[in-house]
Amino acid sequence: MSLQAVTRGEGDDVVLVPGWSMHAGALAPLIDELATKFRVTSIDLPGHGLNLASVWPEEIEALARELLAAAPSHATWLGWSLGGLASIAAARLARDRVDRLVLLASTPRFTAAGDWPGAMPRAELDAFARRLDRNPARALSRFDALLFKGSANAASGLRRLHELLGGVRANTSALQGGLRMLIEADERAGLAAFGKPVGVVWGDGDPLIPVSCAHDLARLAPRMRIVGGVGAGHAPFILDAGTVADALWMLIAE
Repeated sequence: MSLQAVTRGEGDDVVLVPGWSMHAGALAPLIDELATKFRVTSIDLPGHGLNLASVWPEEIEALARELLAAAPSHATWLGWSLGGLASIAAARLARDRVDRLVLLASTPRFTAAGDWPGAMPRAELDAFARRLDRNPARALSRFDALLFKGSANAASGLRRLHELLGGVRANTSALQGGLRMLIEADERAGLAAFGKPVGVVWGDGDPLIPVSCAHDLARLAPRMRIVGGVGAGHAPFILDAGTVADALWMLIAE
């Protein structure tokens, strides 16, 4: 089953790929901003949103191919969280179709390793995976709250997120498969070899992407442009879409 996509706006093409457990509705405030300057094509991940009936693929290469099949022939790829990981894989498989990469609260590897010490310990994500298996609804509730951890407006952010999602979440198989991909995938080599512009935008105090990841990324690709302190938490665009959009415009237009 081919993935469905939604396109808004006019101008240079931007492909937007949402993150784990979310559909493009969560990014609606950001899409509204970006669509004033770009033609934005949002593609929900398999088992998410408009693609709820699609089966989650086992390998990240298969996921990337599905996204490429639904995307414009040439575009900037903007991926949030897991969507960023998938966007790097798409660039690795079809470098000629990806003009630049912009990672929003994302990283080419989500778990720490000896040569990647800044990321989350794998044990924490493995423990979350077990909680997801036992009680998906409760695990999602905890994850949603974590997105805004440390924010002065956490309650408002969580309330707004749920309004944007409208009660629609990914199916259980996609949640489990997507989390496995977050835990296991390593796209560092693909990102280092991309050879085209790469931008990274992080929110303050992101609990899922520690700021120390920025140092690891800088060593991986010294020419990468990293913009930090844009909004707060792992979903800074929920309450501060304008500030995040300003940072993205700057990165995309360079």
